Amino acid sequence: MKKTYNILVIVFLLGLTVFQSCETVELEKLENPNSLSPDQANPTLLFNNVQLSYRNGVSSFNNIGAQLSRIDQMSGRIYFNNYGGGSLNGAWNNLFSSMNPDISVIEELNEDGSYDYLLGASKAMQAHLMMLLVDYLGDIVWSQANMPLEFPDPAIDDDEAVYQAALALLDDATSLMQGASLGTATDLYYEGDSTKWIKFINTLKMRAALTTGDYTGVINATNVIETEEDNFAFAYGTNLQQPDTRHPDYASDYTDSGANLYRSNWLMNLMAGELGDITGDDDPRRRYYFYRQAGVTPGSFTNMLFEGNNLFYIYPDALGASTEDAQTLACSVQDTPAHLQFTEEENYWCSMRLGYWGRVHGNNEGIPPDSFGRTATGVYPAGGRFDDNLDWIILNAAQTELTFYDAAVGLGLGAGGAGIEPIILSSFVEFWRAEAYTMLQRDAEAASAIEAGVTESVNYVTSFKDTTADLSLEPTADEISDFIDATVQEFTDAPRTTGLDAQGWPIEKAKLDILGEQFFIAMYGGGADGFNFIRRTGYPRTLARNIDPNPGPFPRTLLYPSDEVNANPNLNQRQDNLTQVFWDSGVTNPAN
Repeated sequence: MKKTYNILVIVFLLGLTVFQSCETVELEKLENPNSLSPDQANPTLLFNNVQLSYRNGVSSFNNIGAQLSRIDQMSGRIYFNNYGGGSLNGAWNNLFSSMNPDISVIEELNEDGSYDYLLGASKAMQAHLMMLLVDYLGDIVWSQANMPLEFPDPAIDDDEAVYQAALALLDDATSLMQGASLGTATDLYYEGDSTKWIKFINTLKMRAALTTGDYTGVINATNVIETEEDNFAFAYGTNLQQPDTRHPDYASDYTDSGANLYRSNWLMNLMAGELGDITGDDDPRRRYYFYRQAGVTPGSFTNMLFEGNNLFYIYPDALGASTEDAQTLACSVQDTPAHLQFTEEENYWCSMRLGYWGRVHGNNEGIPPDSFGRTATGVYPAGGRFDDNLDWIILNAAQTELTFYDAAVGLGLGAGGAGIEPIILSSFVEFWRAEAYTMLQRDAEAASAIEAGVTESVNYVTSFKDTTADLSLEPTADEISDFIDATVQEFTDAPRTTGLDAQGWPIEKAKLDILGEQFFIAMYGGGADGFNFIRRTGYPRTLARNIDPNPGPFPRTLLYPSDEVNANPNLNQRQDNLTQVFWDSGVTNPAN
């Protein structure tokens, strides 16, 4: 079961935390104007701010990583233009302008060890954001940061040295957490359980080992996140105003004017199976991830069940290409881009079967009147609706036209936005092990880790409930077991390496293609580590290609935050996105 959170406490804290730092502060030259002096500060309130600022920073990385790894839809064709100097302003300032000053004050006030728990948890979150900034940017400021009197213009540190500094912080955090007590503060992640924080800290060390290629260190890691109860995630509430505590994707998609986001066609295609329930090769998580508002997508098909003969037929869009199609999905009346013809992507670059309605990687066309056609975010992870809509449409012989189900989104529907921000889940840890075993050519152990990863993911996802839905379409235990067995068998049977066809697609999936696909599915709602996986392994090669044939180089790093570039003369903005992080060997993915 999904662990219970005290949503009322979260609402209260969000309301109290009015001192959270502005994202445009010149952090190196000014004292944080929102931080209290140590003699005035309340460590418990500072800890609240640290937790929320950390959540905000991780959300930035989750959003960007998910787009680059096709877990979410990336709008914008040219990579360099998509991720400009403003992309990581928020995450940078969450760490340097908000978290770091508050952590320093907590440390000053901790002379007698009364706040060991707050300081240990804060340093763990601090270290994680440090490593994420290095993963996405390379060299950053650290040793001279947040010391405006001594170092008004801090020097840039080597990225590997910052990683080592983060690992040292994790060691400090472990020492502080040993036997520590939360006291009167509020812990938004582990509800006062220091043993779970120590597991989180050890898991961050495991993540660093994987990122830097220490596969033995990954396999030997112990006392890490391994169960649903240990999952590290931020819980959202259902409060609508003052403050709005709902999951951000829910707030965007569940409105009286329809859904505002586009889901990733690549991910929906991967999970839908050939014909959904009819062929039974679909992913049991799809109805939790995606909520369909339409029975059919313009230019594609759904399934029809004719009453009387009980036979299934494919329905190839009764109206065909029409003006109405063009108004709601312009690409449905366009030719497949030349570079996507005769590829796997030809089947989903525009229209998706079974009513799944999203966009493919890079599509930045205008916004048509399709807000009540788009597939919305589901009950996992955003607290939306469980998709209890059928994969077929019933047609009676007396009907003259098809009638689709009434399935629109709307304010307050589903679970009301009570979702989560996945940060590190037990399923991620199993996929890390699977990668390490695969790299060490220990394939049987890799298969076992994949089985554990998919199992952990499915069990966690299916624990999220929309009590307003018809749950008769939830996957059965047998369906889940069959899916997991088939996935493990596919990995076991796959070769270690395969060639590419003339269009650059794998002739058949290799082991890392399958591992990568399953890891990305499990990361849905998160995604920060998807960007790392692509650069670290060059897989999965089955990712959707950009809709633009010339999108420019796939990023190895992003541009530096413009706020810091403008404030610090020691930091010069990059002119491209080709700089490699210290752990990046430069392996390329043909899908990029």
